[in-house]
Amino acid sequence: MEVILASKSPRRLQLLQCAGLAVEVMPSHIDETPLFGENVPDMVARLCQEKAKACPVEDRPIIAADTLVSLHGEALGQPHDLAHAKQMLQQLSGQRQSVLTAVCVRLGTKTLIERVITHVQFRDISDAELDVYLAHNDVLDKAGAYAIQAGAASFITQVDGPLDNVIGLPVTQTLNMLKQLEPSL
Repeated sequence: MEVILASKSPRRLQLLQCAGLAVEVMPSHIDETPLFGENVPDMVARLCQEKAKACPVEDRPIIAADTLVSLHGEALGQPHDLAHAKQMLQQLSGQRQSVLTAVCVRLGTKTLIERVITHVQFRDISDAELDVYLAHNDVLDKAGAYAIQAGAASFITQVDGPLDNVIGLPVTQTLNMLKQLEPSL
């Protein structure tokens, strides 16, 4: 089955391809500014739905997702620069955070949305470790400024929930939504 990925994320593309799907990438560009008073679960759900709606394709399933790290109820999106990335990682040091991904699968006028939460515990991280990590890892396109599948794995002491959710796409849930919309899958 061919699907449209409304994202430029190479990690999401790889996860879908590894699940056996033929994927065409058509990134959606939307305003990701939080709405006044919007909580993190509502924000990721709204953003993934807007990304799916912005994709003009009607004849194939569209998959859109949004991932945010939440620390004490506050969203940590993608850092603006390396200084901001270091600040985020300092906040996450020694903390348990929630990684929320909302996935929207749309086929024509039918739309399904599901949110998945994974809790991640960081150990205490020194500034020297952060400097080395930031010098050797591309973090500017990562929620919370880290990639669990790369160097940040050494910061993590516990993961409760789907690991692929932290990477950016809970594949099992996504495939289940595709089957609900396209039973022949």
